Amino acid sequence: MSRNVTILIVILVIVLIAGYLVWLRNKFMGPAAASPIPQVTMIATPTLEPSPSQIASPSATASASGKASPTAKAKTATPAGVKR
Repeated sequence: MSRNVTILIVILVIVLIAGYLVWLRNKFMGPAAASPIPQVTMIATPTLEPSPSQIASPSATASASGKASPTAKAKTATPAGVKR
């Protein structure tokens, strides 16, 4: 019980000293409304965006699988409704 009372008294003394220091600061500083508040103007500045990478990804490179033919084939028109 005695230890609890000692802790309580120490906390109350700290709160009392903190309140006194706040009161003392306000006494010498004056009210906060008396100090001039500087106005801040917002200026938009352009930001740099990262440019796309100059290195091609593996999915964007040409594949040498041999599926493409070197000669062009002429396409013929199919009648409507006919499937090839």
